[in-house]
Amino acid sequence: MNKKVLVIGGAGYLGSVLCDRLLSEGYSVRILDSFIYGKRSVEKYSGDKRVEITEGDIRNIETVNTAIRDTESVILLAAVVGDPASKARPEQTVETNFLAAQVVASSAKLAGVSKFIYASTCSVYGVGSEILDEEAPLNPVSLYAKTKISSEESIMGIADGNFKPVIMRMSTLYGWSPRMRFDLVVNTMTMTAFTEGRINVFGGNQWRPLLSLPDAADAYIKVLQKEQSAGKIYNVGSEEQNYIIADVANLVAKGIKSASGKDIPVNIEGESVDARDYRVSFKKIQSELGFTIKHSISSAAAEIWGKLESKEI
Repeated sequence: MNKKVLVIGGAGYLGSVLCDRLLSEGYSVRILDSFIYGKRSVEKYSGDKRVEITEGDIRNIETVNTAIRDTESVILLAAVVGDPASKARPEQTVETNFLAAQVVASSAKLAGVSKFIYASTCSVYGVGSEILDEEAPLNPVSLYAKTKISSEESIMGIADGNFKPVIMRMSTLYGWSPRMRFDLVVNTMTMTAFTEGRINVFGGNQWRPLLSLPDAADAYIKVLQKEQSAGKIYNVGSEEQNYIIADVANLVAKGIKSASGKDIPVNIEGESVDARDYRVSFKKIQSELGFTIKHSISSAAAEIWGKLESKEI
């Protein structure tokens, strides 16, 4: 069996963790990435015959078709990610998150790829007072979320008896990665605690679902390996990690104290400029695929703090 998986965005924050996990599960990996943040996260694969590395942009059709050739499965992670980046680069956001995603899915379908997995986001729910499952109405409050909804619709629109894509609506990720990001709430709080000696929270009562990187990688492995995931949409996360932001800050502070012995004050002020406020149901992925989480915000904050102290970050 050809167990080659194409990971588009494989050098990114989640991608670089997921690729390690795929290799540990016996897959070979082809990484397609534009490397706009450099190649440091994939340098460890130099000389590893199980890993092919291709530099390219998914807005280039030829690049996409070449990368998909002879792969069994495709995982599309690449995107202009998050509300601030999308707002700053709207044209690139539409081109990458929507138009290129359509091309990648169509190319995968024509190539006979057996499993196509698309990374969407729980941000598609925007604002909601109920606990939202996969059937809940979508209420995007950003260009980022709007492009993800458009991509979900276009990808599911070409599904048929042979091509059954899987949409994964990801919770807000956190934790250490070889390609670190500090625009995500847990990571931002940990960095601010390290550089300023405090955690700043704006508002604090808004709800958000969170998920660690290793747990996220585990979800992709489950979707890849379980036939019953074909053609489905899954919220990816856990009910126990639906948190209000003020509680996230306290968990980060707890993790830092365990790592360093330091008491970090939490400074709550004003209102949040981020309009998102939603709680999400994850019963579907738990019941159908047996997905459970193993990692916590406090332990992730402790790990990031340690890597900041050691200057690994």
